[in-house]
Amino acid sequence: MRCFIAISLQTNDLLSRVIQESRPMGRSVEGKNLHLTLKFLGEISDVDMMRKSLEEIDFKRFTVTLKGMGAFPNIRNGRVLFVRAYPENTLKELAGEVDSKTSEIPLDHPFTPHITLLRVKDRRDFSDVVTRYENTTFLEQEVAHFSMIESVLKPTGPVYKEIQAYQLM
Repeated sequence: MRCFIAISLQTNDLLSRVIQESRPMGRSVEGKNLHLTLKFLGEISDVDMMRKSLEEIDFKRFTVTLKGMGAFPNIRNGRVLFVRAYPENTLKELAGEVDSKTSEIPLDHPFTPHITLLRVKDRRDFSDVVTRYENTTFLEQEVAHFSMIESVLKPTGPVYKEIQAYQLM
């Protein structure tokens, strides 16, 4: 089963508009699939063991703020357009807890708090859109839980199914 650990996020009019504006540039994320990945697990066989490990996480609720944009690997030569997520330290701490409870699966890259909006096949210059939205606050949302999510890849895009939610204090 292909899985990841994430915070699911609501969409709003502003995020929906930016996703819609971005569609001509590449393959955009559907609003219902907006999430902040804490750790990508990939194909896992022992889902129950992973579920139980994650239940041990004891973390306080917090508010996530989506503000500004960026691109991987960089804005002038990007493959992924994203919205930045804050507070960085809190998100990194939670991602670190998730990583420690799933340490048998190595991280595929360092954790950077973000929400992916768009992916492109050929690298592209995103500097105009990043500059346009650099000071824009897109969303503030209380984070009361994170989830283990199954990802099924289909030609029309990924289909996500929550396997288990983990409540924060």
